[in-house]
Formats: sequence, structure tokens, C-alpha cells
Amino acid sequence: MICIQSLEYKNFMKRGENLIHLPIMVDEVLKNLLWNKKGVYIDATVGLGGHTLAILKNSESNVIGIDLDKKQIKLASERLRAFGKRVLLVIGNYGYMDRFLNIKVDGILFDFGISSYQLDDPERGFSYRKEGPLDMRYGKGGTTAKDIIENWSEKKIAEILYLYGEEKFSKVIAQKIKKEIPQSTSELALIVRKSVPRERAHKHLSKVFQALRIAVNEEFLNIEKGINSAANLLKEKGKLVVITYHSKEEKLVCSKTRENNLKFITKKPILPSKAEFLKNPRCRSAHLRVFEK
Repeated sequence: MICIQSLEYKNFMKRGENLIHLPIMVDEVLKNLLWNKKGVYIDATVGLGGHTLAILKNSESNVIGIDLDKKQIKLASERLRAFGKRVLLVIGNYGYMDRFLNIKVDGILFDFGISSYQLDDPERGFSYRKEGPLDMRYGKGGTTAKDIIENWSEKKIAEILYLYGEEKFSKVIAQKIKKEIPQSTSELALIVRKSVPRERAHKHLSKVFQALRIAVNEEFLNIEKGINSAANLLKEKGKLVVITYHSKEEKLVCSKTRENNLKFITKKPILPSKAEFLKNPRCRSAHLRVFEK
């Protein structure tokens, strides 16, 4: 397990951020993933460790947690310290996990949502509600949203806004982005607001920021690679549990699982309960699907 200084975790807890980080559909994940209570599982999007914590508490299993975000790995490490050698945390891209893990596992979990911790950190640039740099990277390397805005063509930016955000004003927004070249999240948000009907501006802002985030992190490509990797790592009868948040993600997951001959256990997605929605409105678009090797 990764050893770190506890100061950052203490500050995190002091600010109460543990209260707003609520892992999605925990009961449903446990019911469908934990078929072997003494098995080995991968939480491929470990984040702050909410799902991993639940797995460890409700079984005698071991968990390998993977995340690109070094800050989240550090915080999860402190949170899960009490479980010692039962948990191993790895900073890495789940798309390549079959290359750096030489083990067969009983189950793998993907939660493709962005965590509240990331979304609410203005320095990450994920949210249009907070002033911050146009970054949007999960890790430290690679292209930023600022790079895309400055270096990609108007046509290419319009394409990603339409394909990844289903934004119908994509061409207008892309044209204004290239004309004004925003330097911060607030400047980008203002451009979007000026390009769309005022009464539904927040919907368009969500779509634009989502599309840029997907492009920055090559999320769809990584989902494809991640499902391929999962199929290689699962034991026979091993379970794959996937939580998606929009239709293109879900369609891609279904397509790749078919290609890898994984059996559909859930013909229709499992949705959050009304009680969970009231507790955590951010779960409203979550769809959970289960597959078997």
C-alpha cells in the first residue's frame, strides 16, 4: 500500500469533504460484484476509495484500486490504511491494467463518473461554477482544455462538442471560442452563455465542459481499452460491474463487452433508488450494468 504524509488527508477531513463524496449505488455494486467473498477484485476507478471501502468491509476479499489522479490515490490510501495488505493502490490508466497486473481476478468495477472531490476543486478546471484554469486532466501529463482551445481548429472543436456533449449549438460556440480564446473556466462559461438561450444556459454549460473533459482525457478510447483489459483479467464466471452516466458511454460499454464475449447479466440498466437520489442528486443519470466472463 502507498505510504504518504497524512496532512493532506487531515485537511480534507477538516473541510468536511468526506461528507460530500458519496459513492454511487454501493448496495447494488456489492450485490452484483461480490460473488466470492474471499476473492480478489479490481476497483479500476478507485477515486477516494468509497466503493473499495465497502467491498473491504463487507467481505474478506483483497482489492486493487487504480486511478490516474495522484491526489485521490493519496487520500484513498489514508482512508483505507486500516485494511493493510488487503488493499493495493496503483497510480495508472485502467486502459492498460492488463499490462501492469499479472493476475486473474473475481470481479472488476468501473465507475465512469467524475468525483465530487475533482469537480469541486477549482484548480482542476472541471466545473463552470468555479473560477479556475482550463485544465480538466485526471492525471498530470497530456493535453489540457487550454491546449485544445488554442491549438485545435474551430471545426474540430465543434465536432467534439457535438459528439461528446450532444451540443446543438456546437458550431456557434466553437466559433466564439476560437474568436475570443478564453483563458479560464469563467471566461469559457461566459462565451457559452452568450451563445445559447439564457433560460437553459446551465444545460449547455454542462455539455460543453463534459465534451472538453472527455476529449482531454480520451475517455472513450480508454473505456474501450479498459473493457478489453477487464476481459483479459477476469476469471471464468468473474463479474464486471460498470456505472455509466450518459448514453454514449453506455452504448460503448455494451458494444465492447459483446466484442469480448462477456455475458449480459442485466438486460436493462439498474437505476439509483429514490432514496439515494434524495441523498445524492448527482447520481440521477447513473446506469449500472453487470456482465460475466
